[in-house]
Formats: sequence, C-alpha cells, structure tokens
Amino acid sequence: MGTPRQVIAPERIAARVAEIGRRIGTDYAGRQLVLVGMLKGAAVFLADLLRAIPGDVRFELVNVTHQVEPRGAIIELSYATKVHIEGAHALILKDICHSGVTENYLLTHLAQHGPASIEVAALVNRPLLRRVALEPKYVVLEDVPEGRLAGYGIELDGRWGNLPGINILEGV
Repeated sequence: MGTPRQVIAPERIAARVAEIGRRIGTDYAGRQLVLVGMLKGAAVFLADLLRAIPGDVRFELVNVTHQVEPRGAIIELSYATKVHIEGAHALILKDICHSGVTENYLLTHLAQHGPASIEVAALVNRPLLRRVALEPKYVVLEDVPEGRLAGYGIELDGRWGNLPGINILEGV
C-alpha cells in the first residue's frame, strides 16, 4: 500500500491557501462567488479555501467518477448538493489537475447552468500530464515532486487522506 513521506508541510499549504484566498477575494469582490468542490479529493481544500476568502461565498459539492471501459472513458456526475450557479461566478476546486479531462467535462456541463464565469482552482497542478487545453486560474502548489500523492484529503484506496501535509507514497 506504500509508505507516506511528507514532501509539503501543512504550514506551507495553509500559507498558500490563505494567499490564494485573498487573491480570489480581491478578484471576485462584490460578485456572487460559488465554489464547486469535486469530491472527495478537494473536500479539505474546499473547507480551508472557503474560510480564507473574505466576503460572502457559497459552496456546492459534486462527485465525479471516471471509469475506463474498452470503448473509452466514462465520466459520471452526481451532485451532493443542488448546484445553483446561474448568474454567479463559479470556481471548480480540484485536488490534483493532471490530464484535465475530468475538469474539462465538468466545465462543459456546468456552463449549461448559466454562470457569469467559470474557472478552475487546483491544489496541485501537474501540467506535464495535460491531455486537454486547460489551465487552472488559481494553483496552490506547482512544485510538488512526481509520484503518487496522498494527504490533505487526497486518498489512495480510501487511505491516507487524513495526513495533514502532501505526501509521496513510496513503494506504490
């Protein structure tokens, strides 16, 4: 199952989330902002970022599953909350933005709900793995070492999400 080795301390994550929260607060000042957290990986990120953004901010939750079938990938959405983003500025929160396929699918789907704008914020950005033209507007961590990540809500088979920092799972 792997052994976790911390590569990003919780204090560094907290400082960067606070910084990004202030920036988002400035960028969306006086506007209706809705954070859309992708479950489960972005749940901790959502909770911390929500508290770091000054002003009135709502949040919604969506569960996105991704299965690879012989005929191609299947992406399925299920909403944990009734998503109301019409006329609002929506910011999709993702734990790790790598291929961009899932984020792109959700962007396309949520755009049909009539938001004033829709962007992506990522806890970790891995642009070298990108398969679609997508760049998160806000990124907390750009310089995370390669490897299987866990901690700060990011799990592997339902484990290690409780670790306070970002960890590489060695031996996976």
